[in-house]
Amino acid sequence: MPVYYWFPILGCLGIGFMFMNIPPVATQFMQLFHVGYSGLSFLLSALFWTHALAQIPAGLIIDRLGILRSLVISTILCTVCSLAPFLAPHNLALAIVMRLVVGMASAMLFLGVVSVVKVLAPPQFLARAQGMQGAAFSLGTMVPYLVLPFFEAQGWVVSYIMVALMPALLLLALLWTPRDSLRQKTMSGTDNSIWLALKSVARSKQLWFLGCCHGFSFGTITALGSWLPTVLADRDQNNGPEHWALATGVVLLAGTFARIGGGEMAGRSGLHKLLTRLVLGISLLYTAMALMPGPLTTLAAGVCLAVFCGGTYAAVFVLTIRTTGPGLVATGVGFMATVACLINVLLTLLMGNVREYAGSFGPALLVTALCTAALYLWGRRLCGDGSFN
Repeated sequence: MPVYYWFPILGCLGIGFMFMNIPPVATQFMQLFHVGYSGLSFLLSALFWTHALAQIPAGLIIDRLGILRSLVISTILCTVCSLAPFLAPHNLALAIVMRLVVGMASAMLFLGVVSVVKVLAPPQFLARAQGMQGAAFSLGTMVPYLVLPFFEAQGWVVSYIMVALMPALLLLALLWTPRDSLRQKTMSGTDNSIWLALKSVARSKQLWFLGCCHGFSFGTITALGSWLPTVLADRDQNNGPEHWALATGVVLLAGTFARIGGGEMAGRSGLHKLLTRLVLGISLLYTAMALMPGPLTTLAAGVCLAVFCGGTYAAVFVLTIRTTGPGLVATGVGFMATVACLINVLLTLLMGNVREYAGSFGPALLVTALCTAALYLWGRRLCGDGSFN
């Protein structure tokens, strides 16, 4: 298997572990730190916030230092900071601080992996490599749920070790990569060059559009994972959310494999047209979910929605790489991902708050349908004026 396939797969599996190593053994961590759900939420969210906020700085660092040095730094930080809590296992503050650092390092690691694909993959295989990378991340978020319960009371120990092991393996794997190609720097370190880079990506309407597309696609997957059991339970008078947990897992798995399928489609068709059509499908499926009366029809719409969202992944990243050009790939991807992360947070908050105060997810689903319909029209306009040509 070529390096531009297996290296991103290994890297994104590890990042998936970082994102979901705590929830499967959440009760053990609550007992370890003597906290409730509120205290645990600080530990859980620490990585997500710094991962989102560090995207643009991490991109600038990669373009300044080069891919190889950035990967070495990020993998070492992830490994060391994942093991550091063992120094004081009951210290919640130490665990939170280390998770904050892992979040920042994981942002650099993710952008470094994307940059590896850009540098090493032949153009005809770029979309396929991005799709496989995206699917690997999704699978990585599922593995802790499958593995950690087998270790019972020691699950929290293994969760730390699992997060540390993957970046350590990735660091070792650099020995089998063409390191000379990854050493080059694409941007000088002067204040003026950094400012020009930021201004260049911030003024790109294409990157804003792609960030919104990614936000509503992977944000939808996040929202489905968080809220779909409750959505289905609301329409099922006989069962609660826990009854629909397995079905939700099937929906997420469908979205995972759709990322691979989207990579194949993106390599054979016009990317911008494919992306806008998928966004239109997302809008229509949100509308269907809002109006469906029963749980089974809603579940069917949810499966289709996950497939459409997963299908956008490769197109978004390939178009982002092409839009930014060879000199600012990491910075451009970081900017796009920052926009996406903000939409992801807002979408999750919208769903929960509307359900809390309106008593139904329907209004939130319709609002999201309208937003994605507007995004589709924006995409059509960008296609029409040749912005992606």
